[in-house]
Amino acid sequence: MITIEIRKELKSGVIELAILALLVRREMYGYELSQKILDLSSGQIEVKEGTLYPILYRLEERGIITSRWQAPLGRGKPRKYYYVTGKGRQYFAGYRKEWNVVVEFMCKILE
Repeated sequence: MITIEIRKELKSGVIELAILALLVRREMYGYELSQKILDLSSGQIEVKEGTLYPILYRLEERGIITSRWQAPLGRGKPRKYYYVTGKGRQYFAGYRKEWNVVVEFMCKILE
């Protein structure tokens, strides 16, 4: 299997959009997000902690997402769950439209 190296700038934007798309569906904790991205990309896109958490913190500072701590049932450490705010849902809708325009353009230009 070939792992694709994505340029830092492109990766950051793609990962942010992927995170928001997942969190719009349901709340998740950090490791769960990174694993879901890895799974959905068939192992092609690995999001490491050094990439994931700065994006989550930035989104949280901007009020796009928020978080809550939850202790697992039984034993284990509490997990910080992230979810999209009302403002975040509006932001995501706009981001998604912009993304679709870029994808359509790139498909045309790369043909």
